[in-house]
Amino acid sequence: MKTEYHSIWLMPRLEQEKMFSEIVQDLARRFASPVFQPHLTLVEDMPRTCEELEPLLTQVAEGAASFEAGIETIEESPLYYRSFYARFPVVAPLRTMKEKAVAVFGVGDVEAFMPHISLAYGVPESSEKSQAMAVLHGRMAGMNVHFDRVCMVSSSQHTPIEEWGIQRSIALRG
Repeated sequence: MKTEYHSIWLMPRLEQEKMFSEIVQDLARRFASPVFQPHLTLVEDMPRTCEELEPLLTQVAEGAASFEAGIETIEESPLYYRSFYARFPVVAPLRTMKEKAVAVFGVGDVEAFMPHISLAYGVPESSEKSQAMAVLHGRMAGMNVHFDRVCMVSSSQHTPIEEWGIQRSIALRG
């Protein structure tokens, strides 16, 4: 029997999710990288079933309010899933959601938390990438992103990206 893997994502409100999706699609075309649903990961790659995780997701969302966080910068790294991303400072609401998720799911590390929304996966360093990052930094640095949902997602580094999908979504208060 194949092991199910799930992650917990914070999602931006729909109009901002659409904006991020358009950026992901544009960069995927330009850099021949995969298309994926933009998100901010709270907990990743848990080998647990939806049935096991659903009540825990409800606990994480319980009493939590939607909130805004400003994009600090656009960065890159050599890591495949973090090769081109919008980085957020660890502001109080993000830290609180991460702390709650780590406590409820029993995995993760608050101190190593680096909140971000990836914009492209697996893009090697190049002058074209640097130019695209500079343009997006100018357009997005300081932009407030409103997070209004927490989701359980069939996603992991063991799951093909084209098979990723939200299994359960809970709206945050307000």
